[in-house]
Parts: sequence; C-alpha cells; structure tokens
Amino acid sequence: MAVTAGEGPKLVIAGAGTGKTRTLTYRVAWLLSQGVAMDNILLVTFTNKAAREMVERVRELTHVDTARLWGGTFHSVGARFLRRHGTALGFSETFSILDDSDQRDLLKLCVTDVGVKAERRRFPTPKVLGGLISLHTNTRAPLEDLLVDRYPQFAEWEEEVVAIAGRYAERKRNANAMDYDDLLTLWLKLLRNEPELLQRYGQRFRYILVDEYQDTNMVQGEIVETLASANGGNLTVVGDDCQSIYAFLGAHYDNILQFPDRNPGTEVFKLEENYRSTPEILALTNASIAANVNQYAKELFSRRESGMLPALVPCNYPDQEASFVVERALQLRDEGVPFHEIAILYRAHSHRLTVETALLRADIPYDVRGGVRFFEQAHVKDVTAHLRLALNPRDEVAFRRALLLQQGIGNVTADRLWDLLTRHDEADLFVDALASSEVLAGVPTRARAGWSAFTSLLATVVECRDAPEAAINAVLEVYADFARAQFTNFDSRLEDLEQLAIFASQYDTLAGFLEEVVLLGEMYGQDVKGGGDSDERPLVLSTVHQSKGLEWKVVFFVHLVEGALPSPRALGEPDGEEEERRIFYVGTTRAREELYLSYPIVRPGGSGGALLQQPSRFLQELPRQLIEPWEVFEAPASQESRPAPAPRNNADWDPNVDPVWDDDSYFD
Repeated sequence: MAVTAGEGPKLVIAGAGTGKTRTLTYRVAWLLSQGVAMDNILLVTFTNKAAREMVERVRELTHVDTARLWGGTFHSVGARFLRRHGTALGFSETFSILDDSDQRDLLKLCVTDVGVKAERRRFPTPKVLGGLISLHTNTRAPLEDLLVDRYPQFAEWEEEVVAIAGRYAERKRNANAMDYDDLLTLWLKLLRNEPELLQRYGQRFRYILVDEYQDTNMVQGEIVETLASANGGNLTVVGDDCQSIYAFLGAHYDNILQFPDRNPGTEVFKLEENYRSTPEILALTNASIAANVNQYAKELFSRRESGMLPALVPCNYPDQEASFVVERALQLRDEGVPFHEIAILYRAHSHRLTVETALLRADIPYDVRGGVRFFEQAHVKDVTAHLRLALNPRDEVAFRRALLLQQGIGNVTADRLWDLLTRHDEADLFVDALASSEVLAGVPTRARAGWSAFTSLLATVVECRDAPEAAINAVLEVYADFARAQFTNFDSRLEDLEQLAIFASQYDTLAGFLEEVVLLGEMYGQDVKGGGDSDERPLVLSTVHQSKGLEWKVVFFVHLVEGALPSPRALGEPDGEEEERRIFYVGTTRAREELYLSYPIVRPGGSGGALLQQPSRFLQELPRQLIEPWEVFEAPASQESRPAPAPRNNADWDPNVDPVWDDDSYFD
C-alpha cells in the first residue's frame, strides 16, 4: 500500500477521482506515526492552498504541531532555500522577487538598453518577451529554436531578443533580484554546485513527497530527484500520467513516464478505484485513453450505482448545439440539479461563443473559469471598437481604443488628433477629415505610418457597414500583426476573432450586430444576472485545462470536431496527438453522473457558405456500446422554443458489434 510503503523511491499513479491528495496526506501522517521528525519531511505541491490544506489535514489526523513541516509550492520552498543560501551565488538574503509586472518593467528597460528600432515591424512586447524567456528557462530549448518553432514572426529579431535576454539577466543580478524562474534554476544550481549543501539537505529531508508530478517541468523534476539522491532515494511522487496536459507551459511528460528508469528500485502503486463517477462514465473514460501508447496501463472502476450512459449529441449546426445545452440545463435545474453543479467544457475559449450567447439570451447565470466573458476580452473589444467608429464617428472611446493600437501613436497624439477631427461635422469625418491637410499636419512624423494604416482600415470598414463578417475580417488582417506582438497566447485570441466573424455572418448590418452584442449586456462589461433568483450560484464555462482538479454532477463537453479537438497546432508537435487525447480524457473525467458529448455537423464558412465538419477522432474511437446517441429535433416554426432533446431510437443499435463506427450510418 502506498501510504505505508517503506524506504526508497515510490511512484503513485493516481487515476482521476481516486483520492491522490488523501494518499499523500495519510502517508505524511503515517511517517510521523513511525517516529519521523516533522522537519525531516518536505511536502511540495503546486499551490500554497493545496499545501495548507494538506498540512492542516495532517494536523487533524495526528494532533501534533505541524509548524516545522516544510510544505509549499516549488517556488515558495525555493525562495526559502535561497534566502538562507543565496549568498553563495552573490545574492544577499534580502533579494527582491520580481512578479510579472516587475518583470515587464525591467524588460522595457532592457529593450531600451539594446536599442531596438522597430518603426517598420512590430517588436514583441515585454509580456511576450517574458513568456519566451521563461519557456527557454523551463524547457532549456535555445532561444533561437523557440523563435523558429513558437514565434516565427519574430525570427528577424533573433539577435535583439538574445541580447535582451542577456541584458535582463545582468539587470536582475545588479538589482539583487530574482524572478519566479530564478527561484527554481538557482535552487538547482546550488544543489549541484555545493555538494556539502546537498548532503546537508539530503540528510534533513529524509522523506520528500511531491504532488501532481505529471505537471512538473524539467527543472522541478531535477530539483527533487537531486535532493533524493542524497537521502537514500526516499522520494514519493504522486500524479496521473493520463492527466498531463500542460506541455505548452513547459510540463515535461517524461518526468512521470520515465521516473522508474531514472530511479532504480522504484515501487509503482496504482490507485484505480474512482470515488467520483458512475461506472458508465468510467467505462467511457477508460476507453477514451486506451489508444495512447505512452502511458501506465490502468483501469478505473467505481462501486457507485449505475447511471445513464454518456450521451452523444450530433447537432446540425452550432446554434442547435447551443440550444440543446441551454434547454437541457434548464431541464436539469427543474429536476433539482442546481446550475453550479453543471459545467460546459471545451478545448479553447473560442469554442464557447455560441453557447455563451445562448446562455445570455436564456438569462442563465454563468461564470467563465480562467477568463472573462467573450465580449469583454481585450482583443474582442479592440476589433469591435473599429466597427463602432464606422457607425458613430463621434464615439471618442472607440476612436482612442482603435487608434492607440497603431505604432508610434500615444495618448498625447490621440488627444490632438481627436481635437482636430471634432472640428469637422459628422458627415465628412471619414470622407474628408481623416485625410485633410489640417489633420495630417497634427500627425508627428513617427506616427505617420500608424495614422495611414488606421485611416485606410477605417475606410474599408465603412464600406462594409452592410457586411459585418467582412468588416471584422478586414480589421483582423491588420490586427493580427498587433496581436502576435502583444499577446503570448495570440493564436487563441486570433481564433476567437475568427469565430467572432463567423458569428457576425448571421447579421445583415453592423448596426444589427453591435446592437445585439450590447443588448446581451456584454460590450461594456455589465453584470449579467439570470435564472430569476439573484442568489442562484452560476453554471460554469471552462476550458478543459482550467477544469482540471474540479468536478460537477453534469458535464457538457461541446464542439468536439476535428480542427478543434485535437488542435491542429498540437498535432504538429511531437506526441501532440497523445496529449490531445489526454485533454479529452480529462474533460470526460470531470463528470460525476451525466456526461453529454456534442458537436455541430455544419458550421458557417463565411460569405454565406457552410462547411461540413467531422466529429473528433476521439469520439470515433469510442466503442459504440458505451454511449447513447441522442437526437435533437427542430421545433415547428410556430413554436417559440424547441421540444426537449431525446435519445435516438436507433433500431440498428447493437452493443455487440465491432466498436469501430461507420460514419456513413452513425453520423447521419
């Protein structure tokens, strides 16, 4: 048993919902009961909250003072270690720790130091630079390679980026400061360069326990395994290889997959009894991950009573999928399931737009986990500012937001230009004023290119007043360059905007589109409350990544089509398909009692067209006897709402046939 295992390295493969936190907590309590001193244990987690909860649970179990137990995140333990021993690296014990804002401010100075000249092409913002340097630190991939692989739009700036990274390291040291990544890399450096220090802490921490090992990066894995090399290998790591879904943040899958190879004599324990989900849901989740080759084989099981089969819900189009989710959520609420026990999951935030709009129209309260509501996002408001200005030339808020996106234009220039423009009457603001000699005279030389791009774009948007989709696409052509330089997750933001254009295609005018957006209560960040009872806790919208560690009674997993899950970008990465399959697995394991898997067969393709979509390969891999097909019926035109969705009455359904689906018959 993992809790009472003896000396040496231990790997606990804890399947979803099997109680891994309880296992770690009880192991600490058991060690204390065996006479191990409190300060001989190091407990490392991924959040301080998790560490506090574990330590408090240990105190309740053992009734002893846990103050001397070293417990916390990698970063907090690293900071504690470096406060004591950072002098060996030239830092005083009062060194500063830079947060993200501090890092950006320091990088701004480094950009100035290097003398970057970026008048013609956008240079990455300090936030993007910080993300790039952090990824380089945590993966050890050369900056040059990361630029080519992850940020090809900045390849021309390779020399400057490398110089800035070097200057950033110098400035940190001169300021007696460390950023978050330094707390790990310098901790590891001390352990490797100071043998006496390693032996000292190896003897002190006789037992090291680490939570969520599948999410550790290379540096974190090397820290604890280096420490364990000096304590006899007494390292217990707990995690689930099938829930490793953070490679984009630097998580190193081999940390958990090859742990026994790096630590000879490792005992492997598997926790397979799931306390969360029904047997029917677990049968599906087990099947969903079976195609992955690189994994620890396990079979989750449950002693819970049987429930309904997971439902497969093909829909004709995205609006129908959204209507199904909303109607079923309302039915569930009427059946006694509160909204807060319902979650709608998706691969990327851009996949939620249609569902979120349907929730607003139905007045259902909801929260977006790990993000803001769709129309409140900065990049969405940036684009819609251009549309607002095309309709209302006197919209100063929209003018400033759109203009400040251009290179060489700041607040002072924007104020001057707005003052000059308002001297013209509204009718000829776009026709004459933008290009008038009076206005052009107020544009500084450094801002001429930005002003020219701005005026040209607005002229195009004005021409598209009766074609909202075309207007958004026109803005997107220009905005994409800004997004790539401004945001670390520019690809997902651009996907949001592509979905916004598709959503706008159902409207005939910009006025109609913007009016709908504003009436939904989103454009200006209004607090939208629905569901009647103002005290009702909201339903949750979340990406799968943000849902990890959580659970709900009912889960809707939407937009399960090729091109969404798996992500095309991920498929281009080594082992990308297996990680995408793990994302599907994590999503399905969030459900306790009911699981709905849906996808739209057709989606708008722009210019009034439509595109046929294939269901996700991960759906097609599922044995058909493990799911129940549901059919969503269209309401008669005279009805205001559609009738309830119902399971498909499929006379051909045979649970004993080969579990490979026939697309021609099954997805009709």
